[in-house]
Amino acid sequence: MIEILRKMFEFNPEKSTIVLKDKCSDCGCEVIIDITSAFGGYGLLGGALFKRSLGGYSAKCPDCYKITPKKID
Repeated sequence: MIEILRKMFEFNPEKSTIVLKDKCSDCGCEVIIDITSAFGGYGLLGGALFKRSLGGYSAKCPDCYKITPKKID
């Protein structure tokens, strides 16, 4: 997942925060995640991201993440 986030910021070097709009992989509601590059890692606000086994990522809304904090792919 770190590699995916790193590439997002490499493609958008002028941005300190990237806003990702997606659908929750569990309930299907809209998820808006603010991703910031922080010293030693990344901060996410508004949801969670998970690396998919076939590549790419999936998003979860905060409510679904509370119920199932791990990704089952």
